[in-house]
Amino acid sequence: MKTLRLIGMAIVAIIMSVNFAACSDDDEDIDANQLEGNWGLVLDEGYEYYEGEKESWSDSYDPANPTEDCEKITISKVSDNTYSVASYYYYNNQWNQSSTEKFTLDGNNLLPVDEEDTEVSSMKLLVANSSQLVVEIKGRDEEGDFYNKLTYKRL
Repeated sequence: MKTLRLIGMAIVAIIMSVNFAACSDDDEDIDANQLEGNWGLVLDEGYEYYEGEKESWSDSYDPANPTEDCEKITISKVSDNTYSVASYYYYNNQWNQSSTEKFTLDGNNLLPVDEEDTEVSSMKLLVANSSQLVVEIKGRDEEGDFYNKLTYKRL
């Protein structure tokens, strides 16, 4: 499950680097102008299959008072429709960078610039405003389907 969560965070980072612009009524909770900045993970929900068993989780975090399980991302605009997402994890009383990914946005769909992870079938930005960012990840690996919904708050 930890491996999937790390993959999920990398995907979220990728998703976060995408240019977010509202294109339809479905995207009304997305404000691309609010995307850039530092975001702390507050809720990680999802499921995956491991050795034939479905494992579900719903974990809450407080990035303002981080513990060893806390994660954050920093989103920066690279060009008109491309964003860079740097992922960090909290360890040994400090934030440590784990990865950097680039994304673009097509409606509310996040598209990785370098498509290396073929297990992910869909990454969507559900909410992007001045205080909250919510990313949904769906995919399938050798064990079966997986789902991850990551909720961040602005730091």
